[in-house]
Amino acid sequence: MIPNNILVNVEENIRSKVSWRNLAPELRKALSDNEKRYEKLILEYSLKNQLRYRGNLVYNTFGHEKLYYEKLIEENIRALHLFPYHLADIVTKGLRLTPFNYYTDMLVFLLNNDKNYDSLPNFTAADCLRVVGVGRNEYLSISSDLKTGSPKLFFKRNPYYLLPKFPRRIVIEPWWKVEVGYVLESDVQSLSAEELAVIDQLIDYGAQTAGALLYEVVHSLYRRGLIYLDVPISGEDKISIPPLQNFVMNRVCGDYFENLLYNVFVTVDEQSTIAELSQILQVPLDTVKQATSLFCRLNFARRKQTNFVNNVESNESWKNAKRDLAQQQQQHAGSTIFNYHSLLLSQDSIDSEQSDRPDDFTIGSLDSPSPADDSPVDLSTYSDVKADDARTATDAKRVGFIFDSTLTAFLMMGNLSPGLKTHAVTLFEVGKLCDEGMNDFLRELEKVSILDADGEGEVSRYFHHAIILRSTIVALKNVLNTELDLFRLESLEALDLKTRTRLLEKKYKFLIAAAPLSGVLSTPFTIPFFGQFYRTSANSHIWTKLFYYHMGGYGPPSLLLTKGAVLTHLPRLFLGYGKLLITIVHTESFVLNSEKFATLNEHLKNGCVLIQGYGIKQPAETHYEVFPFTDSLDDGGLSRWSQHSAVRRLAKVLDLQRSFGYLTFIRTGVPDYGCENYDENVCLLREKSKTDKESSTQTGLRKDQTKPKPVRSDTIGSITSIESDDASLVEDIRRIRDNSVTEEVLVEIEQRGEISQELVLELADASRNADSDTEMQRRPSVNNMEEWTLLDIHFGIPLFDVDCNTSICQNIIKKLCSEENISNILEVNSKMEHRYLKFISQCLYFQDESMELVKPGKFVPKPRINLAFENGKIISWNGK
Repeated sequence: MIPNNILVNVEENIRSKVSWRNLAPELRKALSDNEKRYEKLILEYSLKNQLRYRGNLVYNTFGHEKLYYEKLIEENIRALHLFPYHLADIVTKGLRLTPFNYYTDMLVFLLNNDKNYDSLPNFTAADCLRVVGVGRNEYLSISSDLKTGSPKLFFKRNPYYLLPKFPRRIVIEPWWKVEVGYVLESDVQSLSAEELAVIDQLIDYGAQTAGALLYEVVHSLYRRGLIYLDVPISGEDKISIPPLQNFVMNRVCGDYFENLLYNVFVTVDEQSTIAELSQILQVPLDTVKQATSLFCRLNFARRKQTNFVNNVESNESWKNAKRDLAQQQQQHAGSTIFNYHSLLLSQDSIDSEQSDRPDDFTIGSLDSPSPADDSPVDLSTYSDVKADDARTATDAKRVGFIFDSTLTAFLMMGNLSPGLKTHAVTLFEVGKLCDEGMNDFLRELEKVSILDADGEGEVSRYFHHAIILRSTIVALKNVLNTELDLFRLESLEALDLKTRTRLLEKKYKFLIAAAPLSGVLSTPFTIPFFGQFYRTSANSHIWTKLFYYHMGGYGPPSLLLTKGAVLTHLPRLFLGYGKLLITIVHTESFVLNSEKFATLNEHLKNGCVLIQGYGIKQPAETHYEVFPFTDSLDDGGLSRWSQHSAVRRLAKVLDLQRSFGYLTFIRTGVPDYGCENYDENVCLLREKSKTDKESSTQTGLRKDQTKPKPVRSDTIGSITSIESDDASLVEDIRRIRDNSVTEEVLVEIEQRGEISQELVLELADASRNADSDTEMQRRPSVNNMEEWTLLDIHFGIPLFDVDCNTSICQNIIKKLCSEENISNILEVNSKMEHRYLKFISQCLYFQDESMELVKPGKFVPKPRINLAFENGKIISWNGK
């Protein structure tokens, strides 16, 4: 077994055509000085990457060209790869293999091996649907017929009997090239005079432009398999990506070419040439041309510049075809084929794969087409043929708006409109929507009305997101007065770091994030970014909450438990709370009744869990507040929320004036008094062993010990109305009242059980806030704001709350997107990230351990110590 790092180096040498003789000595040694082993790797790599036989190393090491291509096709079909269009001059002319034959064999392979339709990769499934006409519904029907023994099989269970006999009628653009295929003498006998003339022309003069030939003849010869089509792309061409029609959302296989296709999707724009795209991707030009050629073939891209104009204008057959197909396009909307499991789509939200198809025409002596032979054709691909574009290209940098897959899922699952769903698929699969296509997207969003929402809850949520998204895009374009592109965060993350940096630094002035972002940002952007200041990982959201609480001194009682921890009782800091907020990695937070705390042990087997007090009998009230804070006439020109003690402290750590976002406050019913001795640093002390406690009792208190706070006797004395079941407990409290009740006594009381919720709450408050009257006199209080405490902070533009969104879009962005602030935001984010990482470092180690700082650019580690946020600071949890 060759190690991966060695195998990568070997493949680089094969790609660079390095022979065994010139191979580096260390690589020879890694291959056991075995030349035959190297030749085997050459063959495997060449087949996997569909390399031409001639011009590559395989030509010198494998002596059978025809056998090589036969192996290549066989392995391609088993691997479910796209038809090798770049080798059509070999496989079609030499092996008489057309895309239709190829995909038919692939479908038979799947059916014979009882594989699901979803096993086809996305692009392969889309091309198979385009060429053969078999999508998910057709495949399921054929599979069912095979298993039940349909009469269509004529007593032979052979899938070929159930598959179409001829290719579908596909889109052929007039600038494509027509090449002659494998033509036998028997084929010529059934051709019409016009068809025969075209074949003779192709044989005598070589490839012809499709638009120079008769439209019907080109389609007829294609369906007979006597010609094949080449989609020529030059380095000076420019392409655009329209809303995806007939895209199949199945799965990704992750091979090199598929990754390249997705990278082209997210990096291409209408101003960049293919050559420039090659430079951004750092991929050979021929490879990028191959990828963009495939997109044009699949109708996922349109070539914006072409030298072919005159012949199109002079050929009446293509003019008439354009007009007829335009009418078809208006009558039949394209469909997107969904995977039932993709993005957690429900059955009701999946578009029907079957669309009404016009009757096909009969050509020559061909048999009638199969029912799946035809589908609506997108004639809009012809609309961009002319070289002159109405929109003037500009070198001015744009603004990028970053969203994540949650938004695309909402747009898909909401049943908002078929047209909007197509755009949602485009946003998800392409990962980008350029400004040039924004108007069409906005028109679809404009059709969404909250009045159409069926009920409330999740359905209403989808409609709200769509409506607010539209207002956000319109506001950004108006306020910023620049071109705006939308980016899916996960698609940017799929690019390698250098490619992403080249793309953003060349094309974009700054980026703005939707909030909250649930996707992972592995490395901060190198251009100004108005969004989260930290890189994200699975645990980052939990860390940020604790960071905000500790630095602000306020927040709900919180407990962060590491993987493998076990809860045997309800932790003491949640006494009195009937509702808990639970945050688990990779899932949305949810509310749990406190008596069901033991169910969290199952989650703790797989990862860490954050538990927070979230209400007594009902979940907490929630309030969102935008920052930077705007002037308020109701409070002397200052927002009352800006005077909250947590905000005043956080302002020393977070720059809430030069960035924007929103804070989430909650009112749980339990007042939050913060901490007495605020310290930005975290100091974790180990829990003392029983021996240490006995030693402390004998020798007196050590310097690092804090004397337990007594519960005020007047608080205990005020408990007069109690249920009879608590009589013994009250008697115990009264008996020890004169000596004061320590925290240790509270633990003992808790362990004795059967205590009313109200009593627990009062005792817990009294224990935490001894002498609180004096403390309250010292602390500034604004309108009893301590009733509200901080839950979370998010940077960016919220898409779920109208008031917050409007405030940011209309009032804040214009102020903060000044040249001076844009130039400083990178430094601002860097400083905030530095304090954040320092905080995490301090939470990973006890005071007596040597701390290793978490460095920028490294993934945020998992917690290794059980942590609690109580009394306004982070401490290690003692298990009580």
